[in-house]
Amino acid sequence: MSIDTYIQQRNESNRKARAFLREVLAGGPQTYQIVHEQAVKQGISKSYLLTARRSLHVESHKSDGYAVWNLPAAA
Repeated sequence: MSIDTYIQQRNESNRKARAFLREVLAGGPQTYQIVHEQAVKQGISKSYLLTARRSLHVESHKSDGYAVWNLPAAA
């Protein structure tokens, strides 16, 4: 695999993960467990999911012992 092909595939995987995360969290906060399970079903790896989380500035807090993710409030 050429470096260009690798970069294109990586960028596409990152775009897919960001789009997935926006869609899943559009309806409101979700637990990390639910987000991760749905990501796996969509073929999104944990590393791409976490990269998307950082890129989108997804907020995380604990609630009843679970990590809950939500999109930041629009500025």
